[in-house]
Amino acid sequence: MEESPLSRAPSRGGVNFLNVARTYIPNTKVECHYTLPPGTMPSASDWIGIFKVEAACVRDYHTFVWSSVPESTTDGSPIHTSVQFQASYLPKPGAQLYQFRYVNRQGQVCGQSPPFQFREPRPMDELVTLEEADGGSDILLVVPKATVLQNQLDESQQERNDLM
Repeated sequence: MEESPLSRAPSRGGVNFLNVARTYIPNTKVECHYTLPPGTMPSASDWIGIFKVEAACVRDYHTFVWSSVPESTTDGSPIHTSVQFQASYLPKPGAQLYQFRYVNRQGQVCGQSPPFQFREPRPMDELVTLEEADGGSDILLVVPKATVLQNQLDESQQERNDLM
């Protein structure tokens, strides 16, 4: 890792981060999926860091993990892989924006994700609305999402038990 300012590789043909959420819940591990472009030779010295968006140096990371190096690669094919950030090393919740950055063994940033935040889920994020299927009622029911998911799981298990 260098102390010099970030030297970013061109974004064209760079590392592409996949399925980056706008927010991550603190105290839960975060899985980071990414694709290396064709012809890229990953190294055990490459790493993925979580940086504040305004970070200007590769040493300004909040936390990092070493990139995964696949055992076998097909020449000319992109490499899809992922890493996990453990919950205890993640930033505290707040308004700060972060992004994943892939840093190669030479200390160059070869790709960065869209910005995201770490924040507690808002109560409304955990609620769902239910309406009657026939549409003849003016009643709207608001229930916790966990209750709906648990009911669906119970129904599925009951159907499986009935088939046995």
